[in-house]
Amino acid sequence: MELNEALGLIMKGIESTMSDHGFSAVIPEGTEKGAVPVAVKNGSSILTYTGKKGSVKIEFLEGKISLLCAQSQAAEAVDDDYKKVTMTLFNPDKADSKDIKYLVNDFCDGIIEVYGGKNKGSKKLPQPVSKAEAKSGAAYYDVNTLGSRFVVIYPELKEVYRANVTKYGEFLADDFFLNYGNAKVRETVQRNDPTQMRKLFNMLNEIYNDGTNQTQSVIVVTILGSLYDDEQLLANCVDYMGDMTLSVIETNKLLRKSSVRAKLEHPPLYKPKKQKKSFMNRLNGGN
Repeated sequence: MELNEALGLIMKGIESTMSDHGFSAVIPEGTEKGAVPVAVKNGSSILTYTGKKGSVKIEFLEGKISLLCAQSQAAEAVDDDYKKVTMTLFNPDKADSKDIKYLVNDFCDGIIEVYGGKNKGSKKLPQPVSKAEAKSGAAYYDVNTLGSRFVVIYPELKEVYRANVTKYGEFLADDFFLNYGNAKVRETVQRNDPTQMRKLFNMLNEIYNDGTNQTQSVIVVTILGSLYDDEQLLANCVDYMGDMTLSVIETNKLLRKSSVRAKLEHPPLYKPKKQKKSFMNRLNGGN
């Protein structure tokens, strides 16, 4: 993509965060209506924002894109006032939507770090467990990683995910999925588009296989257990599920009972296969 196109997508992605902090874009003289407000100076392409908290620059130069922040407003700030917060290698010619999302998240986190959250309780998003850590056995996928990977597939829930972390001080998975995430899963399963189904279940299968008991519980009970009321929806999932297939089917059968369904609000921890019997006993109300 062209550099200006990439900068325009970044502007759109950070719009909510910039607005929350009272920043607005500075429009260089001569910028056409509707064009990306990029200023070119000494070989750099720069987006500038200003507000009561100070000013922000997003600068692209020689294959690197940086976020710079100052405490002075743009009209008063000089180059030495700007401090580099983040810098990333960036090739717009080879960039795709994932690269843009990464930069948007990085810049939003940087803005919050420098200028504080919108609300006093705002905090930085938790760090997800990497694939390398999970595959090596150094760490297990936690619910934070599940939430982070989920909003990559459903980016429209990114701000809801961030708000959840801000509100509770950590990612509360049950609240997020019961109120927002499960609806997206149901829509995907109803459409039954092979590409979207593979994207969703490849992620769920991967995290389930190398996840903590709590994470497995959220996937099996909270998310896929929400399909208990429609056997066709569950049937749509069968070809895409891996090791969790039997547990998901049995859990859905149990959740068709009204006495068990209430447990969705506080789902029991899922146990690995060798302890599957005790897991099912617990769903039935046993010890």
